[in-house]
This record gives sequence, structure tokens and C-alpha cells, in this order.
Amino acid sequence: MTNKEFIIDGIIKKVNNNGYVSIKCGMNWVLEHHLVVENKIGRKLKEGETVHHIDFNKKNNDISNLFLFHSQREHKSFENKFKQFGMTQPIQKMIEERWENFT
Repeated sequence: MTNKEFIIDGIIKKVNNNGYVSIKCGMNWVLEHHLVVENKIGRKLKEGETVHHIDFNKKNNDISNLFLFHSQREHKSFENKFKQFGMTQPIQKMIEERWENFT
């Protein structure tokens, strides 16, 4: 184990160079936020699907803070609206209903 790695509840983790938490799975490292979302929707992420951290904290991988988008384009559009207008009622509604299209 390197000095960048840490153990929580018996799981080896590290923060990668992009600031995301990764989990050691066998010989590979997997992004924790991807695993959390995959567990929520009951399947692997499809190519192009993107996971967003609602509070922009890459280390906050609680399911309540994660939002799955069908594409990077959809993700960027959401981020631009959020940065421009903040937490509006339509954005809040999108967040509340975010899992309906992925189950």
C-alpha cells in the first residue's frame, strides 16, 4: 500500500490525480462514484453516461449527491445552467426525479 492509499471499513481507497476517490478492486482501481451509481441503478454504466457531483465536491460520493446523465453533452448543459442560474426550481425538480430514467 502506498502513502496515498487509505483504508475505510476494510476497503482500500485513494484520491486519484483528478481529485476523485478510487477503490481498489483486485488489481484495478475503480471510481467510487461510478460504483455507487451502478449499485443504485442495478447495472453497469453505459458508454457515454456521466456521473455528476451535485455539490461539485468530487469526494462526496453519497448517492444523494450524485446525478447520472445520459451523455457528456447533457451533463455540460446542466452544469452551465446551474452555474448561471443556481439552484432553480426546474433544476431541483431534475435532481429529485434523476433516477426515474435509469432504473
